[in-house]
Amino acid sequence: MSMEVQIYLGRGKALGWRKYGDRTLRKLSIKTEEANHTLFIGGSGFGKTTVMRGMIEAIWTAYTEKGIYPLIFVFERKIDVSKAEKIKEIYYIETQKYSRAECMKKYGEKTWKYIEWYVQQIKKYPHFYGSPGDFAMGMPNVLGKYTRFSGTHSILGYFGLEPKAYPVTRFVFRPRRPLNHIKADNGWKTEVVDAKIKYSSINYAFLENLTNVGTGTLHGERLKRIWDIEGIRDPDKVLEIALKHEKNPESPSRTYMRIEETMDRLKKDKLFSPDENFFKHITPKRINIIDFSQNSDLTHEEENLIFKMIVDWAIKVAFKYKIPVFFFIDEIQNFITNSHGKAAITKIYREGRSLGINLFGATQFLTGLDKILIDGAMHVAIVGKIVRLDDAKLLASMVPNLDIDDIMMEECNSIDEYLKIKQKNKFRGYFIYDKQFCERIAYRHPQSL
Repeated sequence: MSMEVQIYLGRGKALGWRKYGDRTLRKLSIKTEEANHTLFIGGSGFGKTTVMRGMIEAIWTAYTEKGIYPLIFVFERKIDVSKAEKIKEIYYIETQKYSRAECMKKYGEKTWKYIEWYVQQIKKYPHFYGSPGDFAMGMPNVLGKYTRFSGTHSILGYFGLEPKAYPVTRFVFRPRRPLNHIKADNGWKTEVVDAKIKYSSINYAFLENLTNVGTGTLHGERLKRIWDIEGIRDPDKVLEIALKHEKNPESPSRTYMRIEETMDRLKKDKLFSPDENFFKHITPKRINIIDFSQNSDLTHEEENLIFKMIVDWAIKVAFKYKIPVFFFIDEIQNFITNSHGKAAITKIYREGRSLGINLFGATQFLTGLDKILIDGAMHVAIVGKIVRLDDAKLLASMVPNLDIDDIMMEECNSIDEYLKIKQKNKFRGYFIYDKQFCERIAYRHPQSL
């Protein structure tokens, strides 16, 4: 069924022709029968990740208000210790100025009590706490309430918003920290899952990468036949079958020994399980954050294989249940440069329109980026200013009447001038609708941290 949802994008120039409502309000229309793929571009420090977090919230809010729960996946790349430092700073400044009751009134009782507890934890155990993720969406954005934006408005107040925590499930792979520490850093509405991959979910490509089996080797070909073609995905049963291929089972060949070595590695790796599968914890009732930050112990190749695994699973779910699916990918170039990641992104672009699957990716530069990402994007969100002339020219070649001078970072004569211009353009930018129309915008700020 065709459906249209209005997403709160931010605030732009006042529109004189609007007779009713907020003339500065900007909304993005998301239609289920269209591929609403959006590319966020902007240099470091302009607030791309923050703007993307606001977009996730806007989509979640718009759909849930209609009684629909979209399946949202957020691929997080890093932790942000500066958030914890800013929370401590706000706590100490506000407690000097206001009473506890006044702080609770300003930030909300539950929020302030959590801040009090969290600051004490950081103070007592600085080595355990103080590492929130880029998408710490289970914690309300006290920074947005505290920081001034224009005039008397806080950043959130300017957009008519208040701090808010969102229900989140955070999937951590081979956790490097205790799960309760990760939960504390990311807010009380966060559930943290030690993400396991069930043996039956692993294809031979994953197995080959994990253990360096070796394509074209005898043990590799034999294992592939047992694991993928025969579909035997139990390490002990694989060894039973492999042993039957041996001429002398009492003294197995080197081929068998290599298969045994691979199965032994699989059984000992805490990422894998005979019966546990992280997919059972994925739900549209919560925002699903795939934690590829320092909390997880994964190789680049494993991240891409897990990404592809999730995309394949989500496409099946979208087809079966007709549910809207959104992928939010920070530093998307890390996926597009890998064969597995590129295959997954290509699949989203190819099947997205008919199934209501949408990709929102962020990157610093367009030049050097795979053409599929640029061609496949329906909208482009410039956050801050474009810092490369080649990127500005590329956008100008795609968008009618786009002025390069508007979107390019101004030339600066001093570091002070540069920092002033950068601060002025933080969380602001240009939104290009349908790659046809571009306008200046102050992006909706996130209510969560």
